[in-house]
Amino acid sequence: MLKVLEPTYFPPISHWKHISSNNLQWSINSRYNKQTLTNRTYIDSSNGELMLTVPIKHSGKNVPRKFSKIKIDNSSNWKKTHYKSIKICYQSSPFFEFYEDDISFFYESDYEYLHQLNFASINLVCNWINLEMPKENFNVQEKEFINLIYLSNTKRTRELLEKKYTQTFQVSNGFINDLSILDLIFNCGPESKNYF
Repeated sequence: MLKVLEPTYFPPISHWKHISSNNLQWSINSRYNKQTLTNRTYIDSSNGELMLTVPIKHSGKNVPRKFSKIKIDNSSNWKKTHYKSIKICYQSSPFFEFYEDDISFFYESDYEYLHQLNFASINLVCNWINLEMPKENFNVQEKEFINLIYLSNTKRTRELLEKKYTQTFQVSNGFINDLSILDLIFNCGPESKNYF
């Protein structure tokens, strides 16, 4: 049966079992919920879990907005901050150097809408691990489907991963569950697909 999910910013590892299935489609027409995975991701730092948040433009009105209408607030230099944080956290990981140029280029690109940025982050990872990007168009009235949008509309996923891998700061932090896909990629490289 068809699964439907909202694209998130460098999604957590648990989302990738759905993204890698051949029956997922994206939805960007549901209501946008603030402070969720749609505009944040979590990475491993020397001080533990670090949240990276993409700033969004607020309407100034307390009116529900569609996810597809959410614009990124580029008035701050958030892209430089995110790239610097990722580099500091993962430069000693086994595979970071293989993906560093792509990550640098990603943060040099400009996106007006949050869903565009999220799709670009997912597409980048799909290219790295040789996955086909799921289709972007979904019409709720057309088919029966499994609604997975709730997975994107949480502040932090608590899904336990079936398989653990070695993380960069595991000796000091212990294993931190279900971080951004970036954590898995930089630590496991081409073997990442074996963990979802």
